[in-house]
Amino acid sequence: MASGPARFTTAEFMELVRHPPIADWLGKVELVNGEIMRMSPANVPHWNAQRIAFLRLQSAFAALGTEWIVGQEPTVRLAADTLREPDVAVLRDPDLRATLFDRVALFLAVEIADTSLALDLGAKRSDYAEAFVPHYWVVDINARRTHVMAKPRAGDYEDKRLIPFGHPIAIPELNLDIVVD
Repeated sequence: MASGPARFTTAEFMELVRHPPIADWLGKVELVNGEIMRMSPANVPHWNAQRIAFLRLQSAFAALGTEWIVGQEPTVRLAADTLREPDVAVLRDPDLRATLFDRVALFLAVEIADTSLALDLGAKRSDYAEAFVPHYWVVDINARRTHVMAKPRAGDYEDKRLIPFGHPIAIPELNLDIVVD
């Protein structure tokens, strides 16, 4: 028998999360490269920043039409062995009959960082870039700024900017400006 971590596909993981003990865990659970990762439960500052980001994005994208959906913590299949749940996501024309959202529908993934900045700017950034998610933002609550990334290529993003809270974040291809704070 081989030693080491047990690895799962997204289908196996979706079956596992329906049963104890995983179903009873507090906080989010994600599948990363086949391994189950427990995420910290959200505290009040995180929850509030997520709520504000969701409301601002929902308001901005509502004017673009019904093909745009803004949601909180959707489960998105980034690869055969990786599922992520961005704190806020903007999806375009997702298959609403599917069990999971597919990466091709994910236009913008937003992670809220209060205790998770290294993870959000490290492994999560790489996962979203490798899945060719066009836009990735990390809202850094502590430093009061947003890491704005676009143009995924070779496991990272070519375009990286830091936008202070209260300043508009431009999405040029959609002619949108969104303020996060």
